[in-house]
Amino acid sequence: MTYKKLGIAAVVIAIVVVGTAARGAPYTVSYLDGGNWQTLFVQGFNSSLGATPSPGLANGAPVYLQKFEFFKSGSTDSASNIRLAIVNSMFPNNPLVTNMTATSPTVVGLSTNSIAGTAGIATGDPIAFNFNNLALNYGSDYAAVFVNVGADVGNGAPLTPVRVSALAANYIDVGGGSFHPATNYGTESQYNYATSNFISGTGYFNTFSYAGDANFRATIETVPEPIGLALLLSGCGVLGLARTCRRGE
Repeated sequence: MTYKKLGIAAVVIAIVVVGTAARGAPYTVSYLDGGNWQTLFVQGFNSSLGATPSPGLANGAPVYLQKFEFFKSGSTDSASNIRLAIVNSMFPNNPLVTNMTATSPTVVGLSTNSIAGTAGIATGDPIAFNFNNLALNYGSDYAAVFVNVGADVGNGAPLTPVRVSALAANYIDVGGGSFHPATNYGTESQYNYATSNFISGTGYFNTFSYAGDANFRATIETVPEPIGLALLLSGCGVLGLARTCRRGE
């Protein structure tokens, strides 16, 4: 057995190679067909419905949310300091959407960034929220809610839903004056995959008729990123970027 000292350049190359090999291919779930100007609170989605490309995972497998985007409409809003909360139900009971906090059991996670406001975002451009490998389950339902976060996030800070300018599904007359979404993310009866611009007096989102959607795109990884550095550190112990690794000859 011999010991060989790794140079800094070799370590950097190894990190890049291992990181590239370990990173899972991203996929998206999305609805992008609407041109309806709205201000909205929320959009429901499923981590596997419409997955493109399909990652071929079994339901329940861990996946990791990296980014969630809505798309700016021509409507104005007054929201500021906007973050995005991912919750585990479009219609949470524990607690209701009017009583959510950062530590509520229904709250899966919060975006790592905030949007100061939408005034400087052009119509049709993304309103992008980043997530640091937020763990989801493949095949499970979630909802993305625009919120303002109160003080003291680590100790139950209140999350207040806010309406934000966003594009939504177009509605068409299908006959007899009955207006339905031109297209849907789910089906017209799957209200867990819909959008809302109104919260009822009982604390629930009132969804658009026939489960109309907001335009959205969620980017999800099958493997958390970055992972290569962690693997390399555990395998060779290169915390100092030039420690020795034992290898057989």
